Amino acid sequence: SFRKMADAPKKLESHDEVKDFTAGPQLSLVHFFASWAPQCTQLNTVLVDIADELKNSFSVSYVDAEEVAEASLAAKIKAAPTVVFYKNGREVGRVDGFKPADLRTAIVKHTSGGTETANSGQSLTDRLKAIINQQPLMLFMKGDPTAPRCGFSRTIVGMLNEHNIAFGSFDILSDEDVRQGLKEYSNWPTYPQLYLNGELLGGLDVVREEFKDADFIATLPKRS
Repeated sequence: SFRKMADAPKKLESHDEVKDFTAGPQLSLVHFFASWAPQCTQLNTVLVDIADELKNSFSVSYVDAEEVAEASLAAKIKAAPTVVFYKNGREVGRVDGFKPADLRTAIVKHTSGGTETANSGQSLTDRLKAIINQQPLMLFMKGDPTAPRCGFSRTIVGMLNEHNIAFGSFDILSDEDVRQGLKEYSNWPTYPQLYLNGELLGGLDVVREEFKDADFIATLPKRS
């Protein structure tokens, strides 16, 4: 564990240090950190591990969001941990919360240079497939089943619950890549979207039609 300590990201002590650190063309990550939040300490370890794995293709440091309030304000930080990605002093992305997998995906996307679009397109497609196949029936919606964030999502959740159907869900408001990527992937412009065994059934209107057919409902997975 000694190596990990030595490799902890550099701590920035002021807004000027943050500006200097993020000024260059290389990808620079600033982790807005809270000393009282254990997941922030853990995230520093994660960042060091990713840097090791990706041969330090980016630089990373952290800043105490409360101590250096000016920097947090400038970066519009709402909560810690938040990792903000910079190139040439400009923000090019961010990951809110403790999401190691999302962080790694975003770093790979930003550091893969000229092949960026091919790579990120590929990995996003793989990621979408993985999410779609998490459960036999997957609902991509705004919000989550206990707290839908739009009327259409609420209606479709109500229909599924009414028939005691087992389904997984994904909140597209939590992930802009998925929200945009899925529209292209499935060639379906709106949400919610319901998938059965990896195939798109459709949106609310289509599902409502399908649900008029008792035989169709009988083929869906039920809650035990």
